[in-house]
Amino acid sequence: LILYDVISLSGMGLVVGLLTYYLMPNRANRGLSHIIEDIHFNHGQTGAKEGFAVGLISAVSIGAGASVGRYGPAVHMGAAAGSGVGSLFKLQEQEKLTLACAGIAAAIAASFSAPLAAVIFVQEVVLRQWRLYQFIPVAAAAVAGSELAQFLGVNFSIPSGAIPDSVNAYEFLFFGIVGLACGVVSIAFNHALPKGVALVAAKVKIDNRLKPALGGLILAALCFYYPQVLGLSGFETQQAIAGNTALQLCLILLVLKFIATITSLSFGFNGGVFGPCLFMGALLGAAIGLSIEQAGITISSISLYAIAGMGAMVAGVVGAVMAAIIGLIEMTGKLSPSLPLLFSVTCTYVIIYLFSQSSLLVRQLNGRGKNPFVEIKPH
Repeated sequence: LILYDVISLSGMGLVVGLLTYYLMPNRANRGLSHIIEDIHFNHGQTGAKEGFAVGLISAVSIGAGASVGRYGPAVHMGAAAGSGVGSLFKLQEQEKLTLACAGIAAAIAASFSAPLAAVIFVQEVVLRQWRLYQFIPVAAAAVAGSELAQFLGVNFSIPSGAIPDSVNAYEFLFFGIVGLACGVVSIAFNHALPKGVALVAAKVKIDNRLKPALGGLILAALCFYYPQVLGLSGFETQQAIAGNTALQLCLILLVLKFIATITSLSFGFNGGVFGPCLFMGALLGAAIGLSIEQAGITISSISLYAIAGMGAMVAGVVGAVMAAIIGLIEMTGKLSPSLPLLFSVTCTYVIIYLFSQSSLLVRQLNGRGKNPFVEIKPH
């Protein structure tokens, strides 16, 4: 990491701090959990100014090299655009809510070229209900977003050349291990991120405008030898899927990405957790696949293990169970990952359910006393 990168992380961090202070409501970052809160307690009303500010601050954060994702801010901007259209045409509150949901679906579909997963995400994570009058505009927006993204070539995709058409039956034991491991890591992440945010807020006694700059210096030191974990890490994610990342490097990058993402968000950089979850899941799945290979056991492909890890990690952190499975099937364009994904995600949720854990979004909503959902606990 050269001096220019250190200056970029810290200097752009200062810009992030200033933008957050002067543009964001309550001078604090807002994320996907705030959108869910708006949907259920504010009739889907998210200000257009807020959506623009989130997009701008997230773009600067990503450009600086913070370990955050771009998909969460895209969802925020989609919700703000949808509710803004409703306000512009003076529509009823229920119609504004539906348009906000349509904006969320369009943003997800455009990001991943996964319109079906986008519709499921809205029903599964945001609304947790199924209404026909909401389904039609949400589905239409998802299709439009996906088609536009493919036309512009801006969507995230997974190369399918290395993905086999069949899986050995005995490998489902190993896909179960991937799911269990992702369950443990996702629970750790869901606990560590809110605690990191609270710890920095309580213990770092400097002006909030300066905190991202300090966080940039910490990130520069943390990732001195492994700058791959900074930024979106999209190329590194695809390398892990292709099986081009060594076992030791997978584990090192996994730990550093975990710490770097918590550091970035705790010190005031803005962005989502979708991207980091995909990266961590791909690395963890690939590491397990490589370990099995090195033990002398024949497996179908490292790619399937990485993809299973991606789905399991997103399901564990975001709570998007079916959306993660369907989304990765859509991104690969093949059906062979479906059963590994289904089994891994199921095993992840066995861990989460048995230990009475919640997704990161639900934990954030609980922390603000704004959780509209009733969680079913095991007996």
